[in-house]
Amino acid sequence: MAATTTRNTAVAVVLAALALTATACNGDDKSGNAAPAAPTSAAAQPTTATPAAPTPTAEPTKEAPVKLTPAAYLKLVTEKTGAQTSAKITEEISVGGGRITATGAVSWAAGLQGELQMDMSATPAGKQLSGLTGGSTLTARYLKDGMYMRVGGQAVQELGGKHWLHYSYEDLGKAQGGVGANQLKSADPVEGVRTLIASGKVSEAGKETVGGKQTTHYTGELTVADLAAAAGGSGLTDEQLAQVKKNLNAAGVTSETVDVWVDADNLVVKRSEAADTKAGPFKVTVTYSDYGTKVATTAPDPSDVAELADIAGAAKGGTAS
Repeated sequence: MAATTTRNTAVAVVLAALALTATACNGDDKSGNAAPAAPTSAAAQPTTATPAAPTPTAEPTKEAPVKLTPAAYLKLVTEKTGAQTSAKITEEISVGGGRITATGAVSWAAGLQGELQMDMSATPAGKQLSGLTGGSTLTARYLKDGMYMRVGGQAVQELGGKHWLHYSYEDLGKAQGGVGANQLKSADPVEGVRTLIASGKVSEAGKETVGGKQTTHYTGELTVADLAAAAGGSGLTDEQLAQVKKNLNAAGVTSETVDVWVDADNLVVKRSEAADTKAGPFKVTVTYSDYGTKVATTAPDPSDVAELADIAGAAKGGTAS
């Protein structure tokens, strides 16, 4: 029974972490203990701030460059980056006194798909993971129907020799406090950019080198009041606005800082979101590279997969040991 309790505690921890990572892929974290959601659609908002020089320009032409406000330029970025469908990513999530890092490749052509290698050794529950995954790292596969987690160690025996644990996005939503499953299915990097546009307070923070590339850094702060003001002209639906407000309030967040780094090709190279939440300071940083990289993730053999319901059932009945 003790082994079952430890195992299920570890499962709960991993579920929350993987759900957090899934939503962090697109800056759309809906956790009650993490940062608020990114709006799924927003039009460029005019800004009264004077953009720092030099100001980004539209696509090169023979005519003189057209100066754009930061918000208008980021609208262009959403179009350029949104035309891509996959990339390699590296992300770091800090929340609740722990840190999760993940690397891999994801596609958002038809919902979130891809495979990530996650290192949870810097989380408070790092030791608990060894009994579930055979170590402090794990492999997670994201597909249209949900997520698959590679298990190891004693967990393989407890799952009847199976090496993968599957759970739907609905289950992930429940692990995240009842979040709708559709909120966990996208990895589109422009979601974070749309959040920044919706803030209505976008400014250029200067030039920085990211991953060997020269980029322009943009920053902004998002609040519930900003979203309310943006609703009339940002393209946000009433449902989207209500969801974002709900996530902000549930997390105890009054404001969120969003940063985006864009390269000369008008592609998002890096984004970061940070806020103070009920669980403490939260920050997620994602870097993107190799846009267009091939992503061909497949589900494990069904005979080698256990369902989350099997774990829950065993815990309730106390039949596993």
